[in-house]
Amino acid sequence: MKKTFKYFILIMAIIMAMPFALTACGSSEEASDDGQNPVMNFVGNYQCDRANVLIEADGDENARATVTWGGSAWETGTWVMSGAFDSETLTFEYSDCVSAVNEYDKTGELSSTTEKYTNGKGSMTFAEGDPLTLTWQDDEENVADGMVFEYVGAETENGEVGIPNPWDTAKSSEEAAKGAGIDSFTVPESTEISLGKVDVAEYRYMDTIAEADVEFPAVEMTIRKGTPEYEIAEGDISGDYGEYKYDWTVDVDGQEVTCFGNREGEATKTIWTAGEYNYSITAVGLGGDDDYGLPEDDVKALVSGIK
Repeated sequence: MKKTFKYFILIMAIIMAMPFALTACGSSEEASDDGQNPVMNFVGNYQCDRANVLIEADGDENARATVTWGGSAWETGTWVMSGAFDSETLTFEYSDCVSAVNEYDKTGELSSTTEKYTNGKGSMTFAEGDPLTLTWQDDEENVADGMVFEYVGAETENGEVGIPNPWDTAKSSEEAAKGAGIDSFTVPESTEISLGKVDVAEYRYMDTIAEADVEFPAVEMTIRKGTPEYEIAEGDISGDYGEYKYDWTVDVDGQEVTCFGNREGEATKTIWTAGEYNYSITAVGLGGDDDYGLPEDDVKALVSGIK
């Protein structure tokens, strides 16, 4: 079982999500002859890495694009733009792009949206083939330079727009470290803490972060190691936006770690930095114990074995 905040992607349907009745097919010349908007031959979802481009027809000749880009498990960028479609060059240019960053809390709910800019300029160009592809020239930030987005369908199984999950599963901590692009990832498996023996249910990774998911009968624990690229605050890659009543520090073998919890001395979130890497442990109580936290002895045993 995963904590719900890890599945922020499941709620991305709130960002301009809608089903489509037509799939991409035919050619732009055929579309122009029958009077329909030629963009109808290219509507649907195009994906590359963790980014999704949703193409819609807008009026008689315009195209509308919504880009959703999963930067991390708790942050997603969005770009929305529209413009006239040129059926000769298969390109639409825009000058109305609105770009924003959406942040999610530990329950997976949208916690804030920060607008980056409006009236951004650029263009998108389609290429016919199997599959259809598009390239995106973003004149404001050049975020998609060198990327080719491939057509993946008009809608997801539930009829909503989705974007690729930034997390991949791994068979071992070594594989998770390799996938994340970090030097190593060690978790104290088989170590006994107050909850029982540490037994990893699943290893996962995304760019620059490796993760181990540990399950106990009444608690879910997530251990992470990664670079500061996706930290939500200085030294914090936990993905936990929660506010806690208490925060304090604990010395573990000369390493200072910071703990957060709603019960004094019981850490729901623990973070620390060693060398170039950030580390985190989050422990979520099940069965209604929303304030569960690890006792100090457990924190010390875990931190000592995480490298």
